[in-house]
Amino acid sequence: MSWFTLMEMALVAIMTIYLTYHTHLVFRPVKEAKLITFLIIVVLIFLCQISMNVFGFLVNTCFCFIVFDIINLILFKTKLNRYFKLIYRRGIIALVISIILSGYGIYNAKNIVVTTYDVEINKNFEDKRLMVVSDVHLGTAIGKDDLDKINDEANEINPDAIVLLGDIYDEGTTQEEFDYSLEVFSKLAADFSVYYVEGNHEIGFQGGSSLKEFNVVDNLEKIGVQVLLDQVVQLDDIYLIGRQDYSVKSRVALENLTSNLDKDKPLVLLDHQPHEYDISKEQGIDLELSGHSHAGQIFPLEYFYNLINVNDLNYGMETDGNFNAIVTSGMGTWGYAMRTSRHSEILVVNLISN
Repeated sequence: MSWFTLMEMALVAIMTIYLTYHTHLVFRPVKEAKLITFLIIVVLIFLCQISMNVFGFLVNTCFCFIVFDIINLILFKTKLNRYFKLIYRRGIIALVISIILSGYGIYNAKNIVVTTYDVEINKNFEDKRLMVVSDVHLGTAIGKDDLDKINDEANEINPDAIVLLGDIYDEGTTQEEFDYSLEVFSKLAADFSVYYVEGNHEIGFQGGSSLKEFNVVDNLEKIGVQVLLDQVVQLDDIYLIGRQDYSVKSRVALENLTSNLDKDKPLVLLDHQPHEYDISKEQGIDLELSGHSHAGQIFPLEYFYNLINVNDLNYGMETDGNFNAIVTSGMGTWGYAMRTSRHSEILVVNLISN
């Protein structure tokens, strides 16, 4: 059993106890309060097994109750406390906010936007336009029909290359969904240069089994997608350096991949997880593209990630001298089809010779 599974079980247990407490507060005046509370919690746990969106709703509910608990503590010894107490115990407002927040999250997960970044690189080359698709997690929020949007956007954007930046698939992807994705990516590869790097879910999330049954790498290569696993290719006058996922401890050192490259040309690093920026800077990387973080996916996780430095960058663009880094929130969601942090996106990255 992985540490992530243990952490997940602990989180669910804490949430259950916390929600039990607040449910009991609501039904305290009722004679059978304990029985009603028990039945509600059992039903919610059962519904979580049917739909992970119920779990997402419970996460939002916990967050709303936490906010109300903080307000209750602040108002504890004020005159306003007796008015707030009734609202607090009934929990109606917190519940309504949770429902609204969850409804927005379901909509936001499916509402895919195009985000554009202009990156100036102090080298001489022909300007390039990259289209970046990351963290689709096919089968969660993104289904077969949504994949067609990638083709539609590619035809409109007309990029010089398309980058599939990992976690296109995960443990929830079905064979039917995978087969359909090959049809979509085959059309893309016929019209554009398409590159793919693996994400942590495709190689086996937190010790879980990898997606061997799909034979992802071989099947993508068969349809014309160029798979980059610790490999370097030239896209005209720029280098694309694709790395194995950060969780692969045996991956080739970045220094070995860049040592023989012409540093007068732009070096663009494709690395699913946004880590080891210090090494990227040392090796003269001009732009690093990553995903993985989902920008937290559920509010306010992005701010918590920033606080404890989960990644070198959790979302957006960062510039340090000649080094640029971009982290996308991804096209899809993981776990459940809900997003209350940032938005689901496809990236357009314009590389501009400065």
